[in-house]
Amino acid sequence: MSQSSGQPKPGGSFLPQEYVKGRSQLRANIMALMLFMLVIAGVVGAFVVNHQRWRRVRVEHNQVSMAFEEEASKIKQLEELEKQREELVTRAEVVTALKDRIPRSVLMGEIVRAIPDGLTLTEVNMEGERIKPPAPKVDPKAKSKTRTLKGKSVGKGSDAPEEEEPKVLPPRFKFTLSIDGIAMENDQVADFFESLKNSPLFQNVELPLIDQTIIEKQAYRKFKVTLNLREQADARLVDGTEEFEIGRVDFGIAEVKTDDE
Repeated sequence: MSQSSGQPKPGGSFLPQEYVKGRSQLRANIMALMLFMLVIAGVVGAFVVNHQRWRRVRVEHNQVSMAFEEEASKIKQLEELEKQREELVTRAEVVTALKDRIPRSVLMGEIVRAIPDGLTLTEVNMEGERIKPPAPKVDPKAKSKTRTLKGKSVGKGSDAPEEEEPKVLPPRFKFTLSIDGIAMENDQVADFFESLKNSPLFQNVELPLIDQTIIEKQAYRKFKVTLNLREQADARLVDGTEEFEIGRVDFGIAEVKTDDE
């Protein structure tokens, strides 16, 4: 007869096969659970790290946005100040254009100072002409807009750009002088012409006429000089002129003190 199956094999275990198999299964389950816990811990750790990183990025983004808004407000203020400065400069140019930079006394003084001995002026005329500004260029690609009864332009869309207000340009004037006179010799006319040409107030000095004439049986050189005032001419450019205030004493009027003084 064969040996009973209940006897243990040489080198085998005395534990039942079911127990050994269950223990191995339990060990495998524990290992799988540990691996699962490690994976979960890694996922949670990565989530925490990424969350902290995104939080720092969000904080930095908010800081950058705040700094950008602050700088944008400063830029807007600078643009407004620049616009105000341009408006003030434009107004100053308009006032300066309307103000006579060269008083007629200074103008005549500059002409008289250029007169040499032996030369006499017979007539001085000055004419002023306003220079028309160039017409603004019209963009042919710009679409025409419908105007309302109030004169406002309305575009087809709600985002139609508003028309810019026309810029007020300072008025510009062109002054032309014609000077007639007589002289004894041509050299005197040449000296007078050269003095006017070297003046800081005049430009385009020309001598369109010089001829001989007889006045009371005396031969003279009759001439005509035309010139223009410089657009940026200023009386302060003339040597020997300075600004001063005229007081009451300058006219021989004594200062009278009142009881309030």
